Amino acid sequence: MVKPIDPRTDVGHVHLKVADLERALRFYGDVLGFELIQRMGNSAAFLSAGGYHHHIGLNTWESRGGRAPAPGTTGLYHFAIRYPDRASLGDALKRLNDTGIALDGASDHGVSEALYLRDPDGNGLELYYDRPREEWPRAADGSLEMRTEPLDLGVLLSAAADAAQAAQSGPQPLDAAARERLRELRLRLLDLHKVLLEDARVAYEMDRARVGTNASLLQLVIHDPWFAWLHSLSGLVVRIDETLDTKISTPAAAADGVALLEEVDRLLTASEAGNEFARRYFEALQRQPAVVLAHAAVKRVLKAR
Repeated sequence: MVKPIDPRTDVGHVHLKVADLERALRFYGDVLGFELIQRMGNSAAFLSAGGYHHHIGLNTWESRGGRAPAPGTTGLYHFAIRYPDRASLGDALKRLNDTGIALDGASDHGVSEALYLRDPDGNGLELYYDRPREEWPRAADGSLEMRTEPLDLGVLLSAAADAAQAAQSGPQPLDAAARERLRELRLRLLDLHKVLLEDARVAYEMDRARVGTNASLLQLVIHDPWFAWLHSLSGLVVRIDETLDTKISTPAAAADGVALLEEVDRLLTASEAGNEFARRYFEALQRQPAVVLAHAAVKRVLKAR
């Protein structure tokens, strides 16, 4: 059988040929809200969400003043923009309604909720958000059972309105459930740090010299470049401690907890071609079953709802 693609692979960006760059920028920037990252005169522009180098490229190099492909021709059917939650998708719907842009359709697919429309150049566009994986509909054998049912647009708009109202009332505090999740994450990260440190110590002794005492090991961890890659992990544990501290003048908000979960998830991405932590982490996962088990325990906390 053909080896499957690496599951960490995703679609990074889409680059569109457009007839009028200014018109396309008004749609993707002013209406949908993507930020302009770079512009090449009147011929091309690159936009993104969250400061990424680009999610959407637009150019008129071969298409200035052109027409959309005629029906019956091959090419792009649609591309999709994934939103993080229902409220964000509802905000996109409100933006479209406020500017009078009509939808081609709206569907509940079980795994996701989606809006369908066309951009000013006639390109098909899907705006959607994914439901949590544990809510995806499945058959008795475990396979996905996606569907196409009418989507309640009122629910989307209500979710957006509720989120806007919550934002006006100030940041939401870190609740008890989120605190407990962070405490569990802290424990699992400490377990992971312990097995990674032991793996690094063994490798150090094989390559350099024997580590005599725990005090000697501590000094090496603090000062020796061999162990420096582990500082990113221990630093996150310190961040969690600070977030859970109830004695500080400004208590942590719910968003702080979410940001920490996301940062841990990003850090624990092993890669042969990544930064130093990603490379060293990849090597440790290959060597030590204990690291694999500790990694899995952290991931279970991150995936918990």
